[in-house]
Amino acid sequence: MQKHELSLNQPTQMKRLVAIPVLAAVAFILQALEIPLPFFPTFLKLDFSTLPGIFAGLVFGPVAGIMVELLKNGLHLLLKNTDGLLIGELANFIAGACFIYLTVTMQRMGKGKGSLIAGFALGTVLMTVFMSVANYFVMIPAYAVLYQMPVEKLLEMFRMDSLWSLIVYGIAPFNIVKGVLVSILAFLIYVKIEPRIKHMGS
Repeated sequence: MQKHELSLNQPTQMKRLVAIPVLAAVAFILQALEIPLPFFPTFLKLDFSTLPGIFAGLVFGPVAGIMVELLKNGLHLLLKNTDGLLIGELANFIAGACFIYLTVTMQRMGKGKGSLIAGFALGTVLMTVFMSVANYFVMIPAYAVLYQMPVEKLLEMFRMDSLWSLIVYGIAPFNIVKGVLVSILAFLIYVKIEPRIKHMGS
């Protein structure tokens, strides 16, 4: 009986092994297609690189989605990172992993579109909180050290008078907007391909 169950799972395992690196490569490409948004500091740019991880999670489970995020940021570190710091990749990975985990877990608990929307909402909140805390305590101070200037001077470049104002008027609203836009696009795609998602995961 166990051998029979294992043989049934082998096609899904093969699909997962193929899909995860492919989706990670797609995510890496999407990460490079950054879009500046008006009214936000210029270093904050929108990308949709979380989408492949979301769909990997919806098909194969949250661990698969998190693996896509890990591989994406590994590629970014190897091919795009120019400052030698791991701060940006680490923050991007944790934020994306939190978003994907909550979205996929909520959808699987409720098994419906309403649960998916709830997952998107919770994922957006968690991502916003995490990125706000990470920028306040780690990322902005780390980049100030990298560029050998006081945090205050760095903030002047962003036209902000304090680190707190950067978080409140820049980082937090940007991540809310990003979470909402990614959620809307992911939901529209999900509605179109929901039957295929169920088939691929079986």
